[in-house]
Order: sequence, then C-alpha cells, then structure tokens
Amino acid sequence: MTGSTTPDLETVVDQPDEQFRKNLGPALDGVDDEDDLGELLVTQPTAFERLTERMATFDEITAFANDDPETVEQYLTVLWDGMGLIAENISAVGDAVTVDTVVNWAATDSPIAFHADTDPETSSISGGPGLADDPEITFEGQTEVLFRMLGDDEFNGQLAFVQNRFDIIGPLERSREFNDMMEAVSEEMEALA
Repeated sequence: MTGSTTPDLETVVDQPDEQFRKNLGPALDGVDDEDDLGELLVTQPTAFERLTERMATFDEITAFANDDPETVEQYLTVLWDGMGLIAENISAVGDAVTVDTVVNWAATDSPIAFHADTDPETSSISGGPGLADDPEITFEGQTEVLFRMLGDDEFNGQLAFVQNRFDIIGPLERSREFNDMMEAVSEEMEALA
C-alpha cells in the first residue's frame, strides 16, 4: 500500500499538522484501489475512522483544500469508497442505509465539491469528489463546515444551519432524514472499531 519510506496511514493520522499535510497524499497512494482499501480496513481498522475524524476536525482544512485539492479529493475517494465497502460487507452498516437519495456538498471557499449516493434497496453508499448531476439535496458552505458534517461527533448541524454556516438546497425534511441515516450508519461503523 505504501512505500518503505512513506509512513503508513495509522502513523500519518497522528502526526503534527504540517507533517500530516505533507504525508497524507503519499500514505493514501494506492489505497484508492479496492483491494488495498479492503486490506487497510482489515489490517488497520481504526485508521479509517481516525482519518475521518482528523479531517473533520482539522483546523487548517480550508487552507489544505486550497493548497492541495488533489490530496483532499484523494481522501474523499478513500472515504466514500471505504464507506461503500463497509456497507457492502457488513450487514448492520448496509441495513442502516434507509434513504434513497443523491447529495452534493459544495464548498464556497475552496475548490472542493463532493457527492454521495445512497440506496437502501442495495444497502449501498457511494460517492467521491465532484458533484452529482441531479442531486436531491445540496449543502453549500465553508469547507470547514462541510468536513465537520462528515465526521465530527460534536458538530451540531441544526445549530450550524440556524447560524447560517451553510445552506441547504432541497427539501429540509429530506436533509434531516439523510442526516439521521448517516448518523445511524456512523454509529454502526463505530461499533466495528
């Protein structure tokens, strides 16, 4: 998965901010391959969760996204592919997928945009960098807020929305249903660690 001079993902997640930014891309190289990602999820089961949390709470995420959008997009590929693999192979996670929708996230202060597609019929989650063509819901806001949505346990989406920290394009009730579903998916994934 990584070269002998490149720290593994488990190590990179714990590095100070500057080293983390420098080493994340090389540590993710090859992990976007399904077999290597599956190996990571089996051999370093907490690395995926810890990486998600680190990116969600990384104080410099906006600067990182502007300075190195390729690495941030590489992370988003690993995030959504990893969630998809877990939902496909762990029935409790797949069963938590209860909303059939397509969601976009568009940053207003960086070039980052990403999407997710959930399908309860196939118990699947997919997504990655770039916007989907026909989303039901779009979240627009600062990069920091969008990433907190993805993995910060302390993020309060309702409060952030009321404080105008992000906008929702699409039905509010549907965005609540999606949020509730993703919380259930996250809880099932955390139970695996």
